[in-house]
Amino acid sequence: MVQWEAELTELVTRRGGALVGYAYSLTRDKPQAEDLVQDALVKVYSRLRRPPRPGEARLDLGGSGTRSAEGYVRSAILTLYLDGYRRRNHWTGLKHLLADDARSPGADRVATARVDVGVALRRLSPRQREVVTLRFFEDLTVPQIATVLGTSPGTVKRHLFDATAVLREALAEVVVPAVETDLGERLGVVSGAVRRRRAAKVGAVAGASLVLAALLAFAAAWGPGRFLSEPVPPATPSPDAAVGGGWVPTGWRERGVQFHCGMEVTTLVSSSDVVELEITGDVSVVDDVEGDGSHLEAPIRITRSGAEGLPAAGGVPRLVFARDGQVVDIGPGWSEGGYGLPDAGASTDAVAEAGPSSACDRWTTDGVTGRESYRDQRPAGTYDVYAVTWWDEYAANGESHGGGLAVSEPVTMEVPAVPPNDELPLTVDIRDGYQPPWLEGTGLTCGAYASAIPGALQDINEQTGLDVNVDLTYQSATMHFQEATGEPFEATRTPFTTVWLSQGRVVAVGADVWSEQVEPLRVNAGGTTSITVPIGQPDPTCLADPGSGLPEGTYDMFVLAELDPGTGGERLFVTVRSDGNRYRP
Repeated sequence: MVQWEAELTELVTRRGGALVGYAYSLTRDKPQAEDLVQDALVKVYSRLRRPPRPGEARLDLGGSGTRSAEGYVRSAILTLYLDGYRRRNHWTGLKHLLADDARSPGADRVATARVDVGVALRRLSPRQREVVTLRFFEDLTVPQIATVLGTSPGTVKRHLFDATAVLREALAEVVVPAVETDLGERLGVVSGAVRRRRAAKVGAVAGASLVLAALLAFAAAWGPGRFLSEPVPPATPSPDAAVGGGWVPTGWRERGVQFHCGMEVTTLVSSSDVVELEITGDVSVVDDVEGDGSHLEAPIRITRSGAEGLPAAGGVPRLVFARDGQVVDIGPGWSEGGYGLPDAGASTDAVAEAGPSSACDRWTTDGVTGRESYRDQRPAGTYDVYAVTWWDEYAANGESHGGGLAVSEPVTMEVPAVPPNDELPLTVDIRDGYQPPWLEGTGLTCGAYASAIPGALQDINEQTGLDVNVDLTYQSATMHFQEATGEPFEATRTPFTTVWLSQGRVVAVGADVWSEQVEPLRVNAGGTTSITVPIGQPDPTCLADPGSGLPEGTYDMFVLAELDPGTGGERLFVTVRSDGNRYRP
């Protein structure tokens, strides 16, 4: 048996159950999880079965000195899952954690733990669920998780911190029997059940590894182009694969971290029954009388429960669109309140609205309000349609007495397409579509929308634990990094560069900072680090006549730098935005 076959057999025999369990935590389907593991093994060992080149390190199953084989396979599992498995097999709750188990201790305590954790885990982002799975269900340490995922321990700590906060909030909302169980105990009870179930899978996967080894040996004889290089059949694109997958429109950010493009509809629920919404008719196209284009409306009924209550107001009711259990257009949210709601015990008929473009596709700046302008038409078709609004009750002095989110039951209906609003013509002559070499691997090109700017879709606070703000003047931008988790943050970064937009289109892509020396970025626990960046002249690369320079005018600006460049894994950017900046050459 050649070396790679021995490595493969040992890996699947020793850790096959854990790999399938990890894949299962992503897919929630045993056959899919097993297929995902085998695809990942093929992907890794088709590359690593050859003898090492001179000076190249041998893959170490024990993980000492080099990245372990298991780490490579886990990364491949995640990559394949994100590339093609998530649409129809997205995490919708850990149902396998809710089954009865004769060996589980304390029926009331275990039932409470399983129900709580199953509900709470549905609120986590895919990356948060992954880190929680590795930490609590696989018993890995923070450094081990960082190695498996190819990221930094600080990023892992941040995901654990955010996930724990979401879990604690979710567990506090679940009505359960009066049993004293804290978060750690509940996760511990469930993880014990997971380990017992996964132990039974090792034999089956070990047998499958022999078949896989034979296939790999056959491929080695006939050449990788005949078998191993066959592409995995493409899956139907998922909402998370779209431009806005995971994106949170500005108007939703005050509602909670659980609301985002691609979220599961099981999370889109009312926070209480004080305000109730009901869709009472079909969606129709309405022409705006003020000449601002067309939009969608659906008739709804708004009901306030109870015989008594303070006056209430909220946001204009919006329509949210879902397919296959996932939100594909969450809408822009709200920039202001003041929408009057009926008195307690009363109902009123109203309409819920949606713009012509999807808030979960490409967006850009509008240069005025600081909100997003969405550019892609929502396709016509069959959707599960929800009406949503937020509300607050107010005392006579205007003081808020609490509120929440109201969500209707979904109605499945045909939704017509609405032509998007016309774009304003560019006043700057650019090389539309040109991409400088240093931006290869990103979506940023001359003429692109803001959503293509590296880091524009990332939540830097969630991924690093840093709150980032900018003070902008005509000559400089001062970046303020505040550490929010109680753990010091340390990384390297590229120098900062600036991207300029006019009429929502990129007209200056910034300089090649990736060719310059990286710089340290350190923020003490709970502290603040400020960095002043000179603005200087916009980079002329995008201009049709670079020698003419960017003309005087008002531009939107993004200031960005890449963290830990060149370290592999998901690229992470610090990107902050400032609208309506006056530029004078």
